[in-house]
Amino acid sequence: MFIERNPREVAEDFYASTFIAVSAYSHDGKIQYSGGDHYRFGDYDIINKLLKKMSNPSDTSYTSLTLTNQKEYNYTAYFINKTRLKDGFIIMGPYNQEDLERINSLDICYSNNLYMAPLNQTMDLCPKKGCAGCYSLNVKRAMNYIQAHYKENITLDKLISHLDLNKSYFCTLFKKETGVTFTQYVNLIRIEKSKRQLLKDNKSVLDIALSVGFTNQNYYTITFKRLTNMTPMEFRKKAYI
Repeated sequence: MFIERNPREVAEDFYASTFIAVSAYSHDGKIQYSGGDHYRFGDYDIINKLLKKMSNPSDTSYTSLTLTNQKEYNYTAYFINKTRLKDGFIIMGPYNQEDLERINSLDICYSNNLYMAPLNQTMDLCPKKGCAGCYSLNVKRAMNYIQAHYKENITLDKLISHLDLNKSYFCTLFKKETGVTFTQYVNLIRIEKSKRQLLKDNKSVLDIALSVGFTNQNYYTITFKRLTNMTPMEFRKKAYI
């Protein structure tokens, strides 16, 4: 099972997890989503250059493009799918080295709902040299299953039955490759998915918790605080400061 991502979904997840400005575009340069402020340094020329290059590609040998302003802040653009340019592209930035170090501390490589490969490969962000190639087939299959079923009462027994693997073998393999247990990974995915709703919806915290698979608000809030050092409401307020 492979879960396709559209530019808007990728950008929403990225902004919800990093607060780095990001925009999603169709292949012809029409904006589909925008989060944060690309222009806080007035770098209109940089954004326009990236837009022109990505929407009218004369050379598609590159996976991503990065331009840097005079303050040494970066802007990166990349195609969602290099072999299928009609899927569109993403532009992110400004971000600097401090932002990369902050992201590196968030276990983003383990929260598989983000498309971080361009930054991982270009900036050496991922300790395993790029999330797209980090994991073995069985771990990737498990991640895709969790992505598809995180809203449900997903259990380890259901997962290993789906994968047709020995439980002990799978648990050892998953922890070795990801650094987290099955339960911890499920919670990471659920928290990351909930961030997008906290940013764009007026739903109550309880409704958001239930919508991503938590059974009660208290456990959701405790888990959110443990993973982000903020409560869900603090996270929501931070987005609008």
